[in-house]
Amino acid sequence: MYQPFKITAELEIRKHGFCFLNPKRIRLLKHIQTGGSILAASKELRMSYQQAWTTVRDINSTASLPVVTRQRGGANGGGAAVTPFGLKLIERFDLMQAKHDTYLKELEDELDICV
Repeated sequence: MYQPFKITAELEIRKHGFCFLNPKRIRLLKHIQTGGSILAASKELRMSYQQAWTTVRDINSTASLPVVTRQRGGANGGGAAVTPFGLKLIERFDLMQAKHDTYLKELEDELDICV
């Protein structure tokens, strides 16, 4: 069925007027978890390492507990991991995103009736 109108909205959790979590930040966290480093995640997402590191720092400073932990380089190299608390944040955000997507679809269905 052809739908000429589409409703768009992005789920974003803010604290004190600043972004805490959004889909892009969640993707970064997921890539850090699977790749084991901020650098690998930044390359995968085609963002600068500095941007990825700044985003991780912002998330960690806003959250009540650490979301990402880092290990400095050495003989075996450095790395990063999403903490158990961070994994819970990802899981909850994904559940909220699913509800958000469902609600947008419901709104679009209502829009089809009106136009």
